[in-house]
Amino acid sequence: MLHRAHQRLRNASQALEALVATDPIRGRWAPAPAPAEALRAARSDLQRAYDDLDRRHAELVDWDDPDDRDGASSP
Repeated sequence: MLHRAHQRLRNASQALEALVATDPIRGRWAPAPAPAEALRAARSDLQRAYDDLDRRHAELVDWDDPDDRDGASSP
């Protein structure tokens, strides 16, 4: 499960990079900026993938309380 969440995060990151990091190719047309809707969707997908990875990591280490992630445990 953690592996799939990490793969999803990597794919989402690469998809966003493909939209914003387009280098011009010599002898060809200049790349057009990505539509705002596509950028919003890619950013949203990246955020969801990160949240999913964070949630699965928390499940793996058995963190119940998101505020308790700093390693301090209550007595």
